[in-house]
Amino acid sequence: MIRKRNETIADAVNKIIIRSPNWVGDVVMATPAFRCIRENFPRAKITILLKPYVRRLIDNTPWFDEIVETDSHNSQVKYMGYVSLVMQIRRNRYDLGFLFPNSFSSALLFRLAGVKRRIGYKRDARGFLLTDGVNRLMENGRFLPTYMTEYYLRLCSEIGCAVRSKKLELFVTERGQKCTAEMFEEYGFNNGRPLILLNPGAAYGSSKCWTAEGFARTADIIQSKIRSNIAVVCAPHEVKLGEDIKEKAKSKIINLADRALDLEILKSIIQRCDLLISVDSGPRHIAVAFKKPVITLMGPNDPRYTCSPEETGEVIRAEVDCLACQLKVCPKDHRCMTQIKPERVAGVSLEVLRHYL
Repeated sequence: MIRKRNETIADAVNKIIIRSPNWVGDVVMATPAFRCIRENFPRAKITILLKPYVRRLIDNTPWFDEIVETDSHNSQVKYMGYVSLVMQIRRNRYDLGFLFPNSFSSALLFRLAGVKRRIGYKRDARGFLLTDGVNRLMENGRFLPTYMTEYYLRLCSEIGCAVRSKKLELFVTERGQKCTAEMFEEYGFNNGRPLILLNPGAAYGSSKCWTAEGFARTADIIQSKIRSNIAVVCAPHEVKLGEDIKEKAKSKIINLADRALDLEILKSIIQRCDLLISVDSGPRHIAVAFKKPVITLMGPNDPRYTCSPEETGEVIRAEVDCLACQLKVCPKDHRCMTQIKPERVAGVSLEVLRHYL
């Protein structure tokens, strides 16, 4: 891109398109990069392209002028939708595009759509589709696991953007607050007792999940030590998982999963909780964004990808020889998660509650 003397990149860019990450947690960890792009291009029109299921996660954010959804499970509809999306992006004549996913298809989309400058990591054999390809950091000849916020912000700094803050940031909506207030009134959560949320589900795969018995036993121990409100939050398709925890517990647990919580409401619930006990999935990062303490049960994933310096609470792991395998389904006996004991989780949770309440 040729610029006139004294003209900055911001002066030369009128339209920006961002291809958002696909996972809930990754979208939250990308919020510092979203904010960075807006701060460095204050006059540009910024469009974000994302999957429909993460749309409500970014509702009320001040960084985007336009939100475009893309998704389809039907192959024929998906193809026609892809072609239509290419033409839609092409008509807008974007000066600059940020590719947060590492996929070949996302880079091809921007190339076919004529996005003038395309910034992304040189992965999945897509380097030739990028105008500004960024290499992953290496260590001893291997890719260096990097906290995802830093990973996304590097795409910004590589083209000269100033990074002012690395803090995760989310916003709640009026609808989310209203629905949450009604729910708290219905279940009696306004009784002055701490609210502890249990998040057992993980879209990534079964290898991240803990046992229903573990969550139930943890809740029972906590309830025996401190009077509290305990509720399960997870995706609508995980209602049975919430019911299993509720049935196995001897103490009272509310299963909010049967309320078909969307991300707009979930954000507001987490914003008002006192502690989240979670596997390493999206709600963990929502809690970090709202500065809520979180106990994270982690097994198959390398903590260097997801552990934020802003996080309060503790990451609990079992001492086994196959940690951080990065597999979605365990080929063995799932020992990295099943060997995490409820007594340990409850003890750490009680210590965190005493410190932050």
